[in-house]
This record gives sequence, structure tokens and C-alpha cells, in this order.
Amino acid sequence: MKTNSIKIELFQNISQFYFDNEFYDFHNDFECINVKLNKNDLILLFKKSLSDFMVSIHFQETTLTSLEFEFVEEFKSLTLDNLYRGKFEIDGKLIEFENNKGYFYLEFYEGITFEFWCESILVKKE
Repeated sequence: MKTNSIKIELFQNISQFYFDNEFYDFHNDFECINVKLNKNDLILLFKKSLSDFMVSIHFQETTLTSLEFEFVEEFKSLTLDNLYRGKFEIDGKLIEFENNKGYFYLEFYEGITFEFWCESILVKKE
């Protein structure tokens, strides 16, 4: 499933959504086991708890604007806490889109946060 970011509802938490008539709850049912930036794509790989089922979320044509995390001894996996399209301030004005890209806020329970512009989101069963 591929969705243009401008079609995603403003402030809707998309850590839970329907894909191919199945409900995916990335906060409660999945663990993020890999985060990768490959050229302009930010890719999150999720493994369903207590199974081998995997799903990846590809944020395509991404421009990172902020990344923050605390150093800890070990992360085996991350819990997606919040993911939504929001607004961004440029020159004192709040904007929703720039160059056909939406602005996203991605937060993990463990304290890692990303902010980025993204053109589209692709979800793939692995």
C-alpha cells in the first residue's frame, strides 16, 4: 500500500491503521527492529510480537530535519509511540506541505524522535 503524504489526515496517529483489510497496531503488537536511512528513504522494519511476521514502512523522498536519542547500553527493539503528520513553522508561519511533502513526527517510547518531510509512505509485508 502506497499513500501520498498529503492524503494523510492532519494529526491522525498512524501508528495504528488498516492495510489490506487487516488492522495493524504498531504500538501494541509490533517491535521496531531496524531503522535505516537509504538515500532519501527512511525505512522502519517491524516484527510482530511472538511471531515471525514482518512489515516495513518506507517513508519515501524523505528529508530529515530533526533526530534525537539518548545513548543507552542496549536496544533490542523499539516501541512506536506516536506517528502523525503535523505542521511545521517556516518564517513564523505554520505550514502543512512543502514541495508536495508532508511533515511528520515519529516518536518511540524509548525516547528516540524524528521529524521529517516525506512525499509518500509505502507499507510492505516482508
